[in-house]
Amino acid sequence: MHCLLFGAVLALLASPAAAQMVAPLTTSDGRIACTQGITGVGRTAQWQAVSDPVALGGWALSETAGDATDLHFPLCISEQTIARDLDATLRFKAVGGRHARAAGLVLRAQSANDYYVVRVDALEGRVQLYRMQRGRRALIAGQEAEVASDRWHALRVILKGSSFDVSLDDKPVLKATDASLPVSGTVGVWSQADSVIRFGSLLVAPAP
Repeated sequence: MHCLLFGAVLALLASPAAAQMVAPLTTSDGRIACTQGITGVGRTAQWQAVSDPVALGGWALSETAGDATDLHFPLCISEQTIARDLDATLRFKAVGGRHARAAGLVLRAQSANDYYVVRVDALEGRVQLYRMQRGRRALIAGQEAEVASDRWHALRVILKGSSFDVSLDDKPVLKATDASLPVSGTVGVWSQADSVIRFGSLLVAPAP
């Protein structure tokens, strides 16, 4: 995964008056707009654009490899969206998965093996913050939460400096701090094992 620096995007994220902008996941004609990759082991990631009238632009993004390996983490990165501090909102729906139904929001990504991810699992009913470093994940914090399958959810993460403020469906669920990755990076979406998740949109604004 290569990070592309777009000055206009950085200027937007740096402006305190800027509105939310879209971190592209799909195009208006049903193609994938993010860079596919994988952390861990297992099959090559197989992301697809899926027609969905509720998703932004009528297309949702979903990973379809169906690899049940626990340490299989497909990701799709919006390389033109680069920030250190931000206010990001990810809309997702868990529609399947026997081993996991995990949706993730990737933050400050440096590569496919180095980033933060906020993970929400509908089978476990948990929200967790991980630091992925050299392909190995370390749990920073976690909290139980109500996460229903077959229903759209909004995961919001405000990241400022070393502080994370996480809410789900407008309800605060998790606060944590970690200073191990203090630099700007890209954002994206993330899945685990055989999770079938529809990612409807990813919106990014400056941290308040």
